Amino acid sequence: MVVTDLQPAAPLSDSIRITRQGKIRCWVKHGLDFFQENPDKPLTLHTSPADVAQSTIPRLISVVEILKREYLKTLDVSAGQLTGLHQYNALQWEQRSEIAAEGEDRASTIARALEGKKHPKLTLAPYMKVTLCRKALAGMHDMTYQAPQIRRLSKTTKARVKKKAKQHMP
Repeated sequence: MVVTDLQPAAPLSDSIRITRQGKIRCWVKHGLDFFQENPDKPLTLHTSPADVAQSTIPRLISVVEILKREYLKTLDVSAGQLTGLHQYNALQWEQRSEIAAEGEDRASTIARALEGKKHPKLTLAPYMKVTLCRKALAGMHDMTYQAPQIRRLSKTTKARVKKKAKQHMP
């Protein structure tokens, strides 16, 4: 799809699903663009429930850490914005079992499990949601919280900022 001046660009979503096929740099670029255009809205990155062998949680964590690091680099030093992103994490799972939903198969499976001969296999499909935002959010009690990083300035950067401030003031 080609975007011209006549066609508006697609609006940025406040949710990104991390998959096995996507490119990390595209997700990071989308996240940085989102925070530039929507400074007060939180961004949620999430995976979908999958088997443990196909989990995309490690990939999600990589995207989040890269996004937080790159966001710190984009902060305006002269304006005094040196605080990174607040992070809220929720690790959840979906239970998947081999017990049939209805009928005779369900009854026979439960009967075999109660006899102790064959136990139904229960599996958990993990997935994760990470919410990033510029300001702390209220009402996120069921999630773990990670405080934002603070960008440290070197002595030369501090001197350069101070010199620019003196030049702009008459």
